[in-house]
Formats: sequence, C-alpha cells, structure tokens
Amino acid sequence: MVAWNPGDLRAPMLRVSIAIPGGDGMDSFDGKVGVVTGAASGIGRALAAGLAAEGMRLVLADVEASALDAAVEQFRSAGHTVEGVVADVSDRAQVEAVAAVAIDRFGALHFAANNAGVAIGGPAWELTEADWQWVLGVDLWGVIHGVSVFTPLIIEAGGGHIVNTASMAGLTSTPFMAPYNVAKHGVVTLSETLALELAMLAPTVGVTVVCPGWVK
Repeated sequence: MVAWNPGDLRAPMLRVSIAIPGGDGMDSFDGKVGVVTGAASGIGRALAAGLAAEGMRLVLADVEASALDAAVEQFRSAGHTVEGVVADVSDRAQVEAVAAVAIDRFGALHFAANNAGVAIGGPAWELTEADWQWVLGVDLWGVIHGVSVFTPLIIEAGGGHIVNTASMAGLTSTPFMAPYNVAKHGVVTLSETLALELAMLAPTVGVTVVCPGWVK
C-alpha cells in the first residue's frame, strides 16, 4: 500500500511501500531532521523541497558539487534550514560524514532518503566490470550504506522513516539495463526485509521503497 506521498513530483509514478502497523513517529515533519542523498536534482531535489516546505531541517548530499551548491543556495534563500555535503554514496566513509553533519549541526536524525542513483545501458555481455561496479556501487551499495549508517541514528532519535528509491526496474527486467535492474531489485528486497526487521525490533521506524517510472 501507499504509506506516504513525498510531495508532488509532477510525474506519473508507481509507489510500492511496506508500512509499519501502528505508525512510525513521523506525524509531522516540522522541526525534524532529515538526510536526502542525490538531492541536487531530480527526485531528490523535489523530495527535499517538499520536506523543507513542511519545516524539516535537512542535510542535502550529492556528488555534483556545483549543482549541490546551487540547491543549497536556493533552499536557504527560501528560508529553509539546510546543510550541503558533497558525497559519493558508494563510499561508506562519505555516507558516515553525511550523518555526522546531521548530528553535529542538528543533534539528531529522524528521516533518511537513500535516493542517489546512476544508470548505464547496453547488452549485459558487453558491459565492463567497471560499468557494473559503478552502478551497483551507487544504486545498491549506496542504499546499503545508508541503511547501515542512518537506521541506528533514527532508532536512537526515537523513531522516524526511511525512504529508499528503487525503480520500476526493481519490479521488471528491462533489456539493456542489466546492472540497473540488478541494483534496483536489490533495493526492493532490502527495503522489504528492513521493514519486517524494524517491525519486530524497532517499530517506531517506518520504511518506504519508491519505484518510479520515467520522471521529468
């Protein structure tokens, strides 16, 4: 079922989510602290804009420094409280640095959107090992790192929500996109597993996996 619609992303989307019975401690975003990866453009930036409009204090992370600077400047000029961190989510240490900014600047973490993603195309047998490592590093390991680093902090804060961006490619198998398909299928099952584990061990933390189609 659809547990939460993260703002108007202005594009048709299929949203698949696992919701935790009894709520997740996120009745309001106002005053809460969130992290969004891949926040300088696309879904990440739109999601961050929606959260900021609801009063959430944010750490925006992206590998593209110039685009991130522009996003941070725009958010701050609109009166929102944000910090920007240049980070490659395929590197766990850089994800830990994003979390450290949230804790050092705002004192807690209640929300995390593991959204950063990349893609490459071509016949599966023609793709290089470097191609596979790049896509799996960002699209799958980036989410794994986010889950590993952010989840304990959200539990410590008393509850919140984790959003993992997968794709329709996590539910189907489109030709010429093998690494992307593999990564996004991984994100879906990781999210489903995480939701069930949190339901048993930390039921104040909810999980949503988002599976967009093509987004403008």
